[in-house]
Amino acid sequence: QPDWYYQPHASPNGRWLAVTVLNNTAVNRLHVIPLSHPNQPPIELITQFVGRYDVLGWREDELFVRAVARDAPHGRLIAFHLASGVQTELLALSDGLLLDAVPLQEGWVLSRLDDTAVCQLSYHHHADHQPTPIPLPTLGTVDDLTSDPATNQITFTTSDYSHSPQPYAWQPGDAQPKPIGESPALPFDPADFVTHTAQIPSTDGVLVPIFYAHGRDLPLDQPCPTLLTAYGGLGVALTPRFSADVLAWLELGGLFVAVCARGGHERGAGWHSTAVQTHKQRTFDDVLVVARWLIHTGMTTPSQLGLWGASNGGLTAGACLTQAPDLFGAVVIESGLLDMLDYHRLGQGGNWLAEYGSPDDPVMRPVLAAYSPLHNLPPRAYPATLITTHEHDPRVGEAHSLRFARALQAAQTGDAPITLRVYTGSGHGDALSSAADRLHFLAHHLFPELTNL
Repeated sequence: QPDWYYQPHASPNGRWLAVTVLNNTAVNRLHVIPLSHPNQPPIELITQFVGRYDVLGWREDELFVRAVARDAPHGRLIAFHLASGVQTELLALSDGLLLDAVPLQEGWVLSRLDDTAVCQLSYHHHADHQPTPIPLPTLGTVDDLTSDPATNQITFTTSDYSHSPQPYAWQPGDAQPKPIGESPALPFDPADFVTHTAQIPSTDGVLVPIFYAHGRDLPLDQPCPTLLTAYGGLGVALTPRFSADVLAWLELGGLFVAVCARGGHERGAGWHSTAVQTHKQRTFDDVLVVARWLIHTGMTTPSQLGLWGASNGGLTAGACLTQAPDLFGAVVIESGLLDMLDYHRLGQGGNWLAEYGSPDDPVMRPVLAAYSPLHNLPPRAYPATLITTHEHDPRVGEAHSLRFARALQAAQTGDAPITLRVYTGSGHGDALSSAADRLHFLAHHLFPELTNL
C-alpha cells in the first residue's frame, strides 16, 4: 500500500509502539507492535477504515484512544489494555465533539468542541456524573493539553485570532486556570480585538457555525472590508487560533469571518460525511449563505467582501467564485483543487477518492462536473482574483492552478485583474510570501482608501 502513511506513538515504558495507519481520508486503522517481544505479530486493534481513532496517551500497558465513528459521532474515550486484550469505554459524548483527554488522580479532563464549534474544557470526576467546566480566558482553541497525575494538575495553551498562545495550569478546586509565566511583550494589545460566534441557517435549514473577529471599536452597523474563509473538507475543524496575517487584517480595520462549513469536523463525524461525494455542494452552499448574510446584515457589501481558501479550501473558494461571482470584490485561491475531473491524476489526488468520488465513475462524474471550478467558467465579469501555486506542488499538483488561471483569464469580460503567481521550488500550502501576497492583494482591492498599496 504505497499510498498509505503511518504515525508512530511509543509508550513511555518502551514496551509498545502504536501505529496509526492513514490513507488520506478522515478515517484510519490502528495497530500496536509489542517492542518487548519482537517475535510477536502486531496487535491489530482497528482493522478497517471505518472511523477516526487517535492516540491520546499511555498509562503503563494501557493505550488511550479517541474514537469518532458512525456509532459514536461525537467521540468516545477508549482504553485498550494491551497485556490482557481487554477494551474499555471510559467516556462517551452525546453532543459536541471530543478532541482530547488527559487523566488525573480521580478523573479525566476533556477538551471538546460544543455544538457551536467553541472549544471547552471540563473535569469528569469518576464518582460524579456532572462534569465541572473549566473556564477559558478566550473564545479560541485549546492546544498542548497535558496532565501530571502525581501533582493532579493539567497544563494547556489557548489562543485566538489576537491572543498568541499562552500556557495555563489548573487542578481540581481551582476557580480559574492560572497563567504560567509572564505574557510576552507584544507590539499590539490583544484586548483591542474581539471574537464572536454565530450560527447561520444554510439553504436546507442546517445551522452553520461561524466565527468573526474585528477591532473592538469597529462599527458593525456600517459596511466594512471583510475577509471570508472556509475549509469544509477532509474532516478538518476550523477554530480560532492566533495568526499574524489575520491580525494584520484586523489592524487594517477589516472584519474576519471563518465558516465551519460541512465537510469539516466541527460537529463530529456526521458533519464531515454529510458533505462528501454526491453531497459536496453542501459545503459551498454553507459558505455562500454566510456571504449573503454578511451583505444582508449590512456588515459588508459585495465590493468589500473578499474570499480566501487554500488546498481543499481553495476548492471551496473556487466553487463559490464560479457559482456566485457577484458576491465578491476579490478572491484569493492558494494551491487549490480546481480541476475536479482530473484531480485523481494530479499530485496525490488519487488518495482522496473516498472524499470526492472518482471522475471515472459514471455516477460521480456529472456531480464533479457540476461544481468543478475549471469547468464552470462562462464568459462574464469576475471579481479580482489571485491564484497562487508552487511550481512543483507534490500534494495537489500545480496543474490545477495553471489550468484554472488560463481559463479564468479567457472567460473574464470585466476589468478586474486575474493574476497567477507561481512560487519557485516544491511546496504546498501557506508560507510567509503567500500570506504577504494575499494581504497585499486583498487590501488593494477591498480598502480603496489605501492608495499607497
